Amino acid sequence: MKEIWSAVDRLGFTGGEVLEPGSGAGTFIGFAPESARMTGVELDPLTASISRGLYPHATIRSESFADTPIKSNSFDLAIGNVPFSKNALYDKTHNPDSRHSMHNHFILKSLAAVKPGGYVAVLTSSFTMDAANPTSRREMSAVADLVGAVRLPTGAHRRAAGTEALTDLLLLRKREPGREPMNTEWERVTPAIIGDRNIKINAYFDMNPPERPGHDHRRQWHVRR
Repeated sequence: MKEIWSAVDRLGFTGGEVLEPGSGAGTFIGFAPESARMTGVELDPLTASISRGLYPHATIRSESFADTPIKSNSFDLAIGNVPFSKNALYDKTHNPDSRHSMHNHFILKSLAAVKPGGYVAVLTSSFTMDAANPTSRREMSAVADLVGAVRLPTGAHRRAAGTEALTDLLLLRKREPGREPMNTEWERVTPAIIGDRNIKINAYFDMNPPERPGHDHRRQWHVRR
């Protein structure tokens, strides 16, 4: 978590209003700089209560992120670990047809919440980048640029999230009106051979190969500078 905060600091975040969707007990809140005014949204009331007790300076909303009212362009940053699930939540504004999986829905709603020029830094399922259906990525790409992507080793996220799922860190920057997209290759996936298997990976990872030979594409850091 410290490394993710360090990443947004290097990108120029100096403080302001910060949203954490699916905030849990407040892991990201605990590492936040003093300049960050945190708003967390957590469905489980007990977990939200624990978070309030640990971090009384933060605003914790105990409700579904699908239901919580979020004013567009009101946060300077969104950061956190979105829930990994292929299930969809109904959100009359941000997922009215329930076509986006939970992790992609959370990312899209976070992008709507941040101001133009603001960042969304999230840990998400690898299916955000590698899913054959590009619909969610296209909607993200329509409003934001992928600044960098990190594919974490299997099990790296076990302690924080209790999951063995393959995990990516995505750094997205919401575009200002009239600004041309920086890149769009990450909207699509491309065939690749990993070991003896034919798979499909995101074109961003394929076009930013590992720096050292012999490394699995899925276990590399890929950060665009």
